[in-house]
Amino acid sequence: MKSKYCVIILLIIMAVSSFFAACGKDRWEEYYPVTRHNLWIDSVMRVNYLWNDELADEDELTSSYFLNSVSFLSKVKYSADQVSYVDTAYSTPITDYGYELSTSQINDSAYMALITYIEPASVSANAGLQRGEWIMKIDGEFITSPRLSLLSDGDAHELMIGHYITINLNEGDSDEQEGEGVIIYDRMVNLPAAKGYYHDDLPVVSIINDHVGYMLYTDIAAKNQQQVAIASHTLSAGGITDMVLDLRYAVTGDVSGFQYLASVLAPYSALGTKLATAQYAESRHHDPSLFFLTASELENGTNLDLGTLYVLTSSYTSGPAEILINCLRSVMDVVVIGQKTKGIGVTCDSFLDPVNDQLLRLAACHITDTNGNADYVGTGITPDYLVDQFSPIEGILPIGNPQENLLAKALELIKQ
Repeated sequence: MKSKYCVIILLIIMAVSSFFAACGKDRWEEYYPVTRHNLWIDSVMRVNYLWNDELADEDELTSSYFLNSVSFLSKVKYSADQVSYVDTAYSTPITDYGYELSTSQINDSAYMALITYIEPASVSANAGLQRGEWIMKIDGEFITSPRLSLLSDGDAHELMIGHYITINLNEGDSDEQEGEGVIIYDRMVNLPAAKGYYHDDLPVVSIINDHVGYMLYTDIAAKNQQQVAIASHTLSAGGITDMVLDLRYAVTGDVSGFQYLASVLAPYSALGTKLATAQYAESRHHDPSLFFLTASELENGTNLDLGTLYVLTSSYTSGPAEILINCLRSVMDVVVIGQKTKGIGVTCDSFLDPVNDQLLRLAACHITDTNGNADYVGTGITPDYLVDQFSPIEGILPIGNPQENLLAKALELIKQ
């Protein structure tokens, strides 16, 4: 494979060199440091890219090699590609408060902000803020339109925090209970200035009601395999009889990560049998058959031998998470709860440019079930139970809380 890269890079260099020579003066040596990284991207894509037959000829891209790498990839990749991107080999911290908000206007001039997500390692989490709480005031004043920007400016603030309750408007024991939702004061929180943190993409595991396993997972990738192995032992030791897999924020991953997680969750009888069919670019000559790992191949992990899997989804759920749902359905019952997924049946491979430590995350593989089916691509997976994670409002609770809207529905179904 390395020799293929060398040949392709040489051909590209020759094409670009001839362009500069044709301009009257050979300026290749001067321009190569500027174009080298994009030449490398081009060479990798011509061998490994799922849609490499859609790439323009090298001589049509000469001027494009001078773009920055993000712009170059955006220009040359296939129009239907929603997953390829340029990254860095080193983890870089995110600098913000680490929450997501939904604002609601409560009168002609004032707003309140509902916390819809909290990043576990952020200043918001460290300050004690929780999903489902409301920011009622900031620095002692109501949140007016000019002050909305304070919610994201990165400075330290004092927040008035409230929570939502429903009060009964009818007196007596009437069967017709009429309720009205109100937000009541709870406490004051000092939110520190925003600072860098790292996104937590490792699986989070708990056992609910003594027998239901719960796992929140966002990056179904080989780099997290050891943590999945540890999670599998935690769940197995807990004696779970049912399993809820929360994929509502799962948007990334790779083939190895998908294969490992599938082998942990599947019935024991499925281990060693065919899991999926993989379609790579013709130039890669990969075996199209993907198999469930055997018990020995799981190494430090263990198979949970599940017959039914309850999966929580949202409109963000995509890629390897959708592939997992689609392929597991051929060997077990998969009950999907939440919202329709994004409809992307492609996974990425990562390629490292050793000169500048940049990673190319490249769409490299389309995966179908054992029968060659992936009819959700472009449309998304429709849930068996359509549930809005943000309705009712009182069910917007910390992820993993048994009363949270999506998880509560899964537990209701398990109880039946």
